[in-house]
This record gives sequence, structure tokens and C-alpha cells, in this order.
Amino acid sequence: MDHLSTPEQVFAFRRSFGENLVHVHLYASEEDLHQRYDQLSGESSLSYEEVNTLNEQSRIVALKNDADVRIYTTRADARDTLVRVAARLHLYTSPDVRCVDVLIGGQFGSEGKGNVVAYLAREYDVLVRVGGPNAGHTVAASDGPYTYHHLPSGSRDVSARLLLGPGMTIRVSKLLEEIEACRIRPDRLYIDPQATIIEDEDLERERDSLVSVIASTGSGSGAAAARRILSRGKETVRLARDVPELAPYVGSPGNYHGSTVDRLEEAYRSGQSILLEGTQGSGLSIFHGIYPFVTSRDTNVAGCLAEAGISPSRVRKILMVIRSMPIRVGDPDGDQGHTSGPLKHPTTFNEIAAKAGLNAEALLTAEKTSTTKRKRRVGWFDWEQFRKACALNAPTDLVLTFADYITASNRNARRFEQLSEDTIKFIEELERVSQAPVSLINTRFNRETNGSNDLRSLIDRRNWTARTHARDEQWTLKN
Repeated sequence: MDHLSTPEQVFAFRRSFGENLVHVHLYASEEDLHQRYDQLSGESSLSYEEVNTLNEQSRIVALKNDADVRIYTTRADARDTLVRVAARLHLYTSPDVRCVDVLIGGQFGSEGKGNVVAYLAREYDVLVRVGGPNAGHTVAASDGPYTYHHLPSGSRDVSARLLLGPGMTIRVSKLLEEIEACRIRPDRLYIDPQATIIEDEDLERERDSLVSVIASTGSGSGAAAARRILSRGKETVRLARDVPELAPYVGSPGNYHGSTVDRLEEAYRSGQSILLEGTQGSGLSIFHGIYPFVTSRDTNVAGCLAEAGISPSRVRKILMVIRSMPIRVGDPDGDQGHTSGPLKHPTTFNEIAAKAGLNAEALLTAEKTSTTKRKRRVGWFDWEQFRKACALNAPTDLVLTFADYITASNRNARRFEQLSEDTIKFIEELERVSQAPVSLINTRFNRETNGSNDLRSLIDRRNWTARTHARDEQWTLKN
């Protein structure tokens, strides 16, 4: 970059740099130029006419005519100017660059998304999380299981950049505890300044109105989102940008390094691989679930993309996670008649254990929600609900979890052909109904708290990896 003020200087630069030179011509009205000079000159005794060396109309016209970009700054500020110049320099990424993979739940949550995300996370440069602390994603690791409530699953075991989008609802004290437990440095974590803060009043409101009625987690996410909508124009709403403790991860006004749109644009331009981790499950969507037994946001792929600030045109893979036996959180304690929502084909974990040859007591111990530790209800597979989730999300890949609930022998499978015959038939039917491959199969969940068990619980049938996709995008950008 350089500042030139005469046609002769520009022509000399053109002789030296040829087509590599981009000439940006900034101009304004005479009145505006005088006002700017008066504001900047202070106590200077020189007038604008005395310092203005470019006053011959012919030379002004010559500069304008030579310019590659002409910007009338009377109607454009510095940021507007930057956008136009960056566009001329081709610094923005084409809309046809697809480098985002999205993982969402296909049922009523607790599909085992956390372990799947943690397995895939090693392939990605950027991990993005949406939702809030009402969704807990438990991950098995060599040093023991860990439940993520705010951070992307697997954050402590990889080196990827971590983004919390503007649609996040954040409980500050819990997030800071999570950051410390996972040893996350400020140069890895970026929190969008517009993420919503959950206050004490939000927890109280949900505890009084939702926990005992529809078995809400009572984490305050829904109440915080509602308060943000209803309190526009009031000072009662705090966003991430208003919390001093989050400043290392958010940034400051004028330089919000936590702005996910900017960080994502960098990733697109660099051809980096991005994994967006959805929250809860399709059947809990506030718009598409069975109202009122729903959560406070749209949990389908479109809603997750909107919360993260990612255009659908950036998506290359949509992975939908489904359990062999869908669950709902247990019905609320206390008042008779209240329920967390219907299950089409209800059964019990005792019945599943008997059919699959599993230990019923172990299932009952394990099948508690990650956030509230409430016992779960379970049902046989619901094909109608599954097809609706497929229609809403159009998955390119399916992930089947809890394969051992079909038969206990699946726990020992390391390859697809080692699965039971009934399991393979079930997978084939899933693929027919969804018209998508079952690319990952979780054969069991590692529940030993000491982490001593064999962690190989995923059968990977993909014909792609995030790394190979990223290389393809890099090739596209360069060529």
C-alpha cells in the first residue's frame, strides 16, 4: 500500500508493478473535504487551499479515469471503503466454497452426539458450538469421561480453534469452569459478542414454570432467549460483550475478535475444515417438535446454521445421529399427568436389556440425562419420526448409536461385517428410508469412570474425511 497524489506517480508505479497494481481513488465533495481538514488541522494557520496540492481539474480527472476502484467517501466510511477494496483484491471467499460439516441429532436428544463429535474433531481446524448449557454432551476419553455444556465436544483433546456463535446462551460461571477444566487458552476460544447471558432470574423462572411441567432442564436458556426478545431497548439484557470476565475471548468494541462471522470468513478463505455441533434433537425443535414438549430453539440443521451465522451454501456434509432406541427425558416428578412428551412405541430398559442380552441394572444406571441426571424414558424405533427428521435435515450421512441395544454382541464388533444380522438389516432399512448411507456406527458407550476400557467403539464406513475435503477446497481456491 502507498499513497500517491499525482498521475505521474501512478504511471511510474504502473511501469514497475504492471497488472499487480490496484489503484483505489478516494474522493469527496469540496464541502466535506473542507470540514475534514478543519477538524484535523487544529490550530494550524494554513487553510485547506494552501495545503491542497491536487487542484488542477485535468489532473483530478486523469487520476479518476486511471483508477481501478473509485470510492466517494462522502457516502462511505472507512469500513465501507475496506469492504469494497477487499472485494476488488478478491479477499472474500466465493459462495461456492463448501467447507462446513454439520452434526445434528435426529430424535429427542441424547443420541450420543458428543462422542461422535469428539471422534471427528481431530480432522477439523475449527469447531463451532450452538445451543446452551441445557444440552450436555458426554465424551469418553483416555483420562475419563467429560461432559461439555458450552464448549464443542472434544475441545480438551484437540488443538482446533473454538467458536461459540451469537445464538449461544451462556451461564458465565459454568463456562469459566469449563474453560479452566479443559485448559482452553484465549488464543483458541472465540465467543461472539452477541451471545446471550443467562441470569439468575432466568433459572428461577424456568424452575417455577417448566421443570415440573414438561421436565425442562431448568438451565435458563429458554427464559434468557425470551427475555432477550421481550426486553429489547432495556438495559436488563446482558450479552457476552458486556461481561468483563469474558473479554479475553470476546474482544472489545471495534475489535471483537470473537465475531464468528469474521473468524468463519478467515476459515473459508484459508480452506479450513469446520465442524458445527448442533444441540439436542430434531424432535425437540420449537417449530417442528410436538408442542409444548419442545425446547427453546430450532434444533434442525437450518436453525443451527442460523445460530452460528453460517450460510447453507457453505455446507458440504450433514450428519444426523440417531439411536437404535429413541429416548425422552423422564416425566417430571410430582404432579400426576405431567409428561416430558410422547414416545410412539414406549418400552422399558429392562425389556431392551432382556431382548439384547444386556445387563438391565447397568442400562438403568447409565441412562440418565447429562445435565439434570434425570432418568430417561425409552421407546422402540419410530420410523415415522425418523423420516420427518430426514425431510427436515436432508442428511448426507447417518450415524447410528447404541447398536448394542439391538444385540449385545455388537459391542465386540470392530468392522461392519461383524455386526449381527439383525443390525445389518436395520442399517439397510435406515439407508432405504433416508436415502443416505450409515457412515458411522457406535457399537457401545464407554461408561467406566476410570477410562480403562477399550475406547474403540466407532465403526467408520465413510468414504471421505474432513481433511481430504479441505485439500479439495484449497485446490479450488488456488485454481
